[in-house]
Amino acid sequence: MKKIALSPGDPAGIGPEICLKSLEKNKKSLSSFELIGDINFYKSLAENLKINLTFHEDKEIDESVLVKNISLDAKVELGTPNVSHTKYILDVLMVGSLGALNKEYSALVTGPINKKIINDYGFEFSGHTEFLADISNTKNVVMLLANSRLKVALLTTHLPLNKVSESISTKKIIDTTKILHVSLKKLWKIENPRICILGLNPHAGEGGFLGNEEIEIIEPAIETLLKDNLEVDGPISADTAFLEEKLNKYDAYLAMFHDQGLPVLKSMGFGDSVNITLGLPFTRISVDHGTAYELAGKNKADPSSFKKSMELALEFSQYERK
Repeated sequence: MKKIALSPGDPAGIGPEICLKSLEKNKKSLSSFELIGDINFYKSLAENLKINLTFHEDKEIDESVLVKNISLDAKVELGTPNVSHTKYILDVLMVGSLGALNKEYSALVTGPINKKIINDYGFEFSGHTEFLADISNTKNVVMLLANSRLKVALLTTHLPLNKVSESISTKKIIDTTKILHVSLKKLWKIENPRICILGLNPHAGEGGFLGNEEIEIIEPAIETLLKDNLEVDGPISADTAFLEEKLNKYDAYLAMFHDQGLPVLKSMGFGDSVNITLGLPFTRISVDHGTAYELAGKNKADPSSFKKSMELALEFSQYERK
């Protein structure tokens, strides 16, 4: 059986800690995963944090974590970001990504990374979602965050707010919604997904008084999607879209920008949420939070989101095998 690759993220952040804690909580499923990175670093971290795990390379050993060893090239000081770790972070991510792309792994689970140190290193990086789209040569991918109460897909991802309006288009809304529709059917087994498409402006533009994007861009996309027999609604004003009655009505939301939908989702289940990249030729799931350097090495980091990511990757991988 193909394994799920684990790429814990920045070694100075909480990623390795929450990854190891999640593996400890999933001992019955250890054989389903391969951890990528420096085996000696993981051994030392587990020992210091009193995480009850053993590690090995190359061959299967019952109740032990299989590691694809990639050596660190700089000392790790937990809680302190270091540009010198960038090559290691990218090497670990690349091994997992290419392995998933080449079907050596059934899925990829990623931990949090620091975009700034990667860019300071000289590598242009705006996020996992964009990076994975590039290496897999995938034109259209969708960032979706999900928890037990809510699923929110993003039309635009890691952009300054003043770039959002120029980055949305009717075609992009149509393509993104169709990817979301297919994924809801495939991964969550929702036969006829109901999708709420948010407006961009306050009050969804209020008939053009507060902006024309709804009239000129969003409404034509919705008309096309309805003609294609997708069950969509919108543009809905974001300030009322997440009321309880509407949460029960829709299976997922399409937000126009990052901070339009994600604050609501995270307020409903921070730590219980996961980040899924839709549209890739492989399954990729990640945590819903950042590196949290201030918690690194203190044995205080909550592994819930990483654990949820691992469990969902396992579930989706089983769907793929059927």
